[in-house]
Amino acid sequence: MPTKLDFDFNRSVARLDTSASRSGIFTPEIASIEINEQALPRFNAVALSLAPELKPMDLDQIAGVCRRVLRAAAKGAESPFIKVRLRRAAEMRAALADSGWSMETPACDRVRELVAYMDDPAGLLPDDAPMIGRLDEALLVDMAMDGLRAELDNYADFCRYRHSEALRLGVPPESANIDRAQWFEEREQERRLEQQLRRVRGSTYASGSMEHAFRVC
Repeated sequence: MPTKLDFDFNRSVARLDTSASRSGIFTPEIASIEINEQALPRFNAVALSLAPELKPMDLDQIAGVCRRVLRAAAKGAESPFIKVRLRRAAEMRAALADSGWSMETPACDRVRELVAYMDDPAGLLPDDAPMIGRLDEALLVDMAMDGLRAELDNYADFCRYRHSEALRLGVPPESANIDRAQWFEEREQERRLEQQLRRVRGSTYASGSMEHAFRVC
């Protein structure tokens, strides 16, 4: 039975059918895939820290995922799975390096471990392998998203807030003295104001019936 990668970008953890018997390991058109067997224990160790609920992957499963990506490439389609996940990895790097954001633990620890794997040339797959290069990194990013999505969404909002404040002050964003605490306090003030407005609107609507509000002369 044919299988395929699920390209739902809004989904977090990769729900791939990686059973050895169904993963297309013996695809005739693909003679071999270069996988660094010595890197598998580290890959699974990082995966365990990112998504403890997932089972470790074996070489047959990794090969199966690679072959499905390569079969899609043979049909003229690139892998959006890799492309989108690496873009999220770039967001993680930016949040980690941003002194104004000061990523909190344990998110910071998970991102550091993931970035360390991505920066190590001795990964499961060669980074420059056609079509499947960095697929192992993309899998780890996908595993990390359940625990990091809220952090990345908040960081994106922080960047928008800092940019708008920089425009108001007439300075470059990197020169605006804005940090995570200021962003959080601003959002809390907005939340409290919105709650107050809702209470006022609610009390206005419930203050009396329509017959007391209007009188026919």
